[in-house]
Amino acid sequence: MVIRRISLLAGAALSALALTTSMQAQALPGAPVPDAQVESWTAMGPQLEPAKTLPGALTIAMGAHHPSPKGANEACDLTAGENPVVLIHGMTSNAYSSFGAISPVIKSQGRCVYAMNYGYYTAEDAGSSATELLPGFYGYGALDRSLAQVSEHIELVKRETGAQKVDLVGWSAGGTLAAAYAKQVGASGVGTVVSIDGVLHGTTMGGLSHLVDQSRAAGVPTDALISATLGPAGNDLLKGSEFMQRMNEGGLEVPGVRYVAISTLYDESATPLEATQFNAGDYQNLVIQDGCPSDKVDHLGTPYDDRAIAMVANALGGDVALTCGLEIGPAAGLSSQR
Repeated sequence: MVIRRISLLAGAALSALALTTSMQAQALPGAPVPDAQVESWTAMGPQLEPAKTLPGALTIAMGAHHPSPKGANEACDLTAGENPVVLIHGMTSNAYSSFGAISPVIKSQGRCVYAMNYGYYTAEDAGSSATELLPGFYGYGALDRSLAQVSEHIELVKRETGAQKVDLVGWSAGGTLAAAYAKQVGASGVGTVVSIDGVLHGTTMGGLSHLVDQSRAAGVPTDALISATLGPAGNDLLKGSEFMQRMNEGGLEVPGVRYVAISTLYDESATPLEATQFNAGDYQNLVIQDGCPSDKVDHLGTPYDDRAIAMVANALGGDVALTCGLEIGPAAGLSSQR
């Protein structure tokens, strides 16, 4: 009996040790990344371990000061022939929550990665926005001003790294700004643009743009209502907006730049599908559900979807196998083994 008890206790101790070791090996979401040093010139905070989902990452970012995604904003020596990768987050988001899962994968491919926040809502913007009261929520300022901020960030990366060109990865409104910046500077400053659910030709947002047009014709000030919830960026992203017309005038794509669009059929924010795709020049349009109908990831879930992340890495010259699993909406990433 005594021997049996000792055996049971020893077994329990070994199980506890194995569990503790497993927990230590898998870092907690939002924990500081050990030994990671963020470059001061980026004006970003420490790297944090990624969350499983974007909603979870937003919660973490609300309690941190401009956190960097893992693998980003640290000292890095460029490999000959490669450009630094600049990540541009989405509307009402931030660098950490938008790219917490993507950044470490790109970094693991040997690339230098940078991600900064933009789109602070200030008194220079007309009206007010409910999201301005939430810490960690950026990207809701007018897109012209956000483009100017992103351009400054990119030029800073070029100056600090000595690079002539950058590769850009943008999610949601970040895809919009990546394409707009590439059109602004051309092939002399950009190598590749990867747009993840980016609004490239104006979104109908499930019919909202049509309702806005009807309301304007009737004299109803819908612009103020949209700004009150999503900020000026919400108006700029709609189909037919002045920003979208200017960005697409004469064509969106420029010669010498490679374009890759990654989209989901279950996107409820960037609609229709064609609004998220390129259609001229050197381009490739990828749809997550092609070859994997069980992946029902939506707009919020795409940056944490393993299949989408592999597509991003491969668009930048990586070699990551495309997985296929059952993913649902914004919960994409919960089943990931990352």
